[in-house]
Amino acid sequence: MRLRHTLKAARSLVCIMAAAGCLPTTESNADERHNFKKPAADSMRGKVPGEMRDDNGVKMKVVWCPPGDFKMGSPESDKGPFNRQDQVDVALTEGFWLGKYEVTQSEWKQVMPTEPWKGQRFTKEGADYPATFVSWDDSMQFCRKLTERERQGGRLSDDWEFTLPTEARWERACRAGTETKFSFGYDDAKLGDYAWYVDNAQKAGESYAHPVGQKKANPWGLCDMHGNVNEWCREVYTEALPSGRDPDVQPDEKTGG
Repeated sequence: MRLRHTLKAARSLVCIMAAAGCLPTTESNADERHNFKKPAADSMRGKVPGEMRDDNGVKMKVVWCPPGDFKMGSPESDKGPFNRQDQVDVALTEGFWLGKYEVTQSEWKQVMPTEPWKGQRFTKEGADYPATFVSWDDSMQFCRKLTERERQGGRLSDDWEFTLPTEARWERACRAGTETKFSFGYDDAKLGDYAWYVDNAQKAGESYAHPVGQKKANPWGLCDMHGNVNEWCREVYTEALPSGRDPDVQPDEKTGG
């Protein structure tokens, strides 16, 4: 399921007891914030796969990914030199919201005082280009700041937060309920319709991250899941994919890599 460039980018997630927020559109004083009625946790649950909302301070579009069971990883027939982990069974018991696109430079600059992509190779600058060359720590800080600002703005309850997706949540969203090699099926020839990758980017003399959302979305409306840039997950790397109920590998559980 992985076909990406080497640049690192963030894709924000909103899920119960997990995710983030954005800049408030206007400033408010302490009394106004105290009297503002925050949304109930249940009001933030999505109703159907692919439901979209952007009612946050930076108008970041997020897509609802429902709970469910699926096989994570690639079958033996699809394994390659960089993908040798065995498939495992995973059950996600809570739905979550995932960014429709990779976090853009515009969204990043509204929250963070940095431009880590500036002056780097393989990048272009612009509001709709993904925020690249960001570290894991910076990505988590972006999420923490978004969470704080959304809560202060009264748009996010204490039961929700922005964070990076776990490996299982990322792949659940990438597959979008499908069981095929790609979310669009098995035909490699169609990959260019859904992703920027070596053949239509690097070999075409465009070795840089492209603006988000230029390619077709997967069945749940998520874009650039098969290409454009690498994306951070919340967990540490393990030799074996984590399995079972809501897997979330913490540093003290690390088994390799």
